[in-house]
Amino acid sequence: MPSNYQPTPEPAAREPVRGDEALAQGALAAGVRVVTGYPGSPATGVLDAILRADDPTRHVQWAPNEKVAMELAFGASLAGSRSLVVLKSVGLNIGLDPLATISLSGCHAGMVILLGDDPGSWSSQNEQDSRWLARVAEVPVVEPTSVEQAGALMVQAFAWSEAISSPLIVRIVGALAQARGVPQGLWELPVTRKRFLRKRNRWVVLPYLVVRQRHTLHGRLRKLQGLFDASPYDVASGAGREGVLCVGYTRSKLRDLLGEREGDYRVLGLASVWPLPEKSLLGWLDCVDRVLVLEEGDAFVEQQLRVLVQARGLSKTILGRETRAVPLEGELTAADIDAALARLRPGHVPAAQESEAKPMPSTVPLCDDCPYRPTFEALIDVMERRGGRKRYIVVGVTGCMVRANLPPMELFDVKYSLGSGLGMGTGLALSDTTHRVVTLVGDSSFFHSEVNAMPYLAQLDPPMLVLVLDNGTTALTGGQAHPGSLADERGRPRQRVAALEAVIAGCGVEPEVLTPEDPALLRARLDEALSADALRVIVVRGPCPRYVHEGAEAP
Repeated sequence: MPSNYQPTPEPAAREPVRGDEALAQGALAAGVRVVTGYPGSPATGVLDAILRADDPTRHVQWAPNEKVAMELAFGASLAGSRSLVVLKSVGLNIGLDPLATISLSGCHAGMVILLGDDPGSWSSQNEQDSRWLARVAEVPVVEPTSVEQAGALMVQAFAWSEAISSPLIVRIVGALAQARGVPQGLWELPVTRKRFLRKRNRWVVLPYLVVRQRHTLHGRLRKLQGLFDASPYDVASGAGREGVLCVGYTRSKLRDLLGEREGDYRVLGLASVWPLPEKSLLGWLDCVDRVLVLEEGDAFVEQQLRVLVQARGLSKTILGRETRAVPLEGELTAADIDAALARLRPGHVPAAQESEAKPMPSTVPLCDDCPYRPTFEALIDVMERRGGRKRYIVVGVTGCMVRANLPPMELFDVKYSLGSGLGMGTGLALSDTTHRVVTLVGDSSFFHSEVNAMPYLAQLDPPMLVLVLDNGTTALTGGQAHPGSLADERGRPRQRVAALEAVIAGCGVEPEVLTPEDPALLRARLDEALSADALRVIVVRGPCPRYVHEGAEAP
């Protein structure tokens, strides 16, 4: 770490905490003043832990979507406040547009993106490795190798961000977020004295400036690469000519698997993911002949390593995902690592124990008292009475409604990503004249990005039913607030500033607001809407019994 940043004295004893809590402790130690993002596993717990610190001078709030979160955090950085964006893998897709431009100008005060990737797709619609997007945007990436290291690396990420005036990504996976450990080496970053820097075109990105700004960006990345070469978070251990390059949390997985036997291999726990610390990495490669690369996701570091070895004319055998020594898909298990070690060293004795398969969260049914349940039952009943469900195409989106796709309802015909329902439903309704399209939209999804399609949909006015399900919260990810919620991030009642029906009406179509408490009326209105020759929008409002707090229920 830089010499002017010194660790704070460690308390006599610390209690073990989860990985997401350790990361939150690091952000607090770094003096973060603005924290925002959009909820999604495995990243949500970091912002939730910061909320529990309950500092009234720190702004902590979920944004409507990741794009807004990225822009808000950048604005805070320009004003001199350290900022943190918390989002998951697919959320970076939404935030990439501003980030790819922010990287050109760089930031002012430290700006860090806590990115939760989801190998194995435990709670996501895809298994993307978001490090590729970071490289497209030319934003540096680090990955904690353990819970013990996570807090200190988060502080260091803010220090590096300010040292090179660039946003920086801290990538984690679910295994690290849920693991427990005692944070070590946590240190405090001195309070920043930065204020808004008024300098001609310093914060202006225009076409005629881009090439020059990108040249400056590449200089910042080279500076950071030099800092990565001296990073204390890339730790080598063991001996022998067979090396295991463990990227991020795979270092902890290897340690858990091998125990005392890990000293039989020369191991490098790599936290500096992009740009690679080439000088220090070449020094480690001098000590090995064969290398196994363990990383969650794609062959991101493995490919960089191959390029480095080839460019330097080194004779090294590299095993990993590209050689199928490690599976191309899914989260790395102990059995996967064991099998890969056997390929690295044919005499390796397996250490993994058989374990039960991890259940997928998407197999959890709707809660018995969920207001969605009677709404879906009414919709299915009306469709069946009107000639059968095959006459309809039901489009769903991410949220608690995905549980209605389980037996016995098996509701969806089409479902992709968060906020995609109205766009896909509109395309179907315009192009398919033999089916009636029914699009289901959640309240959080509506404010996230469905709202962008609503004026277009109202203008086209296709024969389609839009059923907006308003339970007052972002329930699937833990009950986080959104702009239409009647409670804030701490569960305190607040005045709603964006009623769904008012926003929809402002887009050009008058919705009808119903509740699931009158099933007969609900069925009658659904039947009428499905027989109409034009667009119909119905908002069904019923508070989530788990997360909408007393006093915050919709009238």
